[in-house]
Amino acid sequence: MASVQPAVDSFISNIQALEREFEKDVTKLTTRMAKMSDTQLISSVSQLNFFQELVDKGYGNALNSFDKEYEKMLAAAISEANKRGIPPLAGASVEGLEVLRDMDYKRLLGRAEMYANELQMQLFRGVYAGTPPNAIVSNLLTAMSDNKYKLASHQLNVVAYDGLKTFDDMARYKTFQGQDVRWIYVGPQDSATRPECQSTKDREPKKGYTESEASSSDTPFGIRGGFNCRHSWMVK
Repeated sequence: MASVQPAVDSFISNIQALEREFEKDVTKLTTRMAKMSDTQLISSVSQLNFFQELVDKGYGNALNSFDKEYEKMLAAAISEANKRGIPPLAGASVEGLEVLRDMDYKRLLGRAEMYANELQMQLFRGVYAGTPPNAIVSNLLTAMSDNKYKLASHQLNVVAYDGLKTFDDMARYKTFQGQDVRWIYVGPQDSATRPECQSTKDREPKKGYTESEASSSDTPFGIRGGFNCRHSWMVK
């Protein structure tokens, strides 16, 4: 089973570095805009696009690098199938996985857009109201450090992890769907383990679950224990 967390950690690390650089740029911009007339300010803000600047400064590259991890997950599932003499995926199964991948990409892109729009709005409000530049910068930095607005937040980490983890699970399921294989439920068993995950593990037959049994369990394929679940269905 490919590990999801290292890819997520690398993605978040890249976003944290980007966010620090972006904060510096916003601070410089605030100082310049504070010296503008209302007419100049409105004209300047109308031309701003924090979202595009974020993408150009590295969010796009970081997201593209993270997106390549989806290819690795699918390749790992196909490689395992090849070892067992199972024909590769084709048609609707591949298309469905691509749709899932694209939706995750757009979801992560949307996080950056929300972050950029919030900062741009906060900046304009402050400058237009005549708030001193140092106060505007202070307010913006406070907003950027608040998990409600912060880009490299716990929420982004969770969304990235859940998306890649679910794709990994679905890629394996779709690769082996309809084949004569058995399934086992893999993951930590500790105080954070959800009841449905513990139940699936406790009831696991020695030979493993059939596809039908796994699908009708408390943790079916694609859902497992729910959002941000740490468990996976693996072929025995």
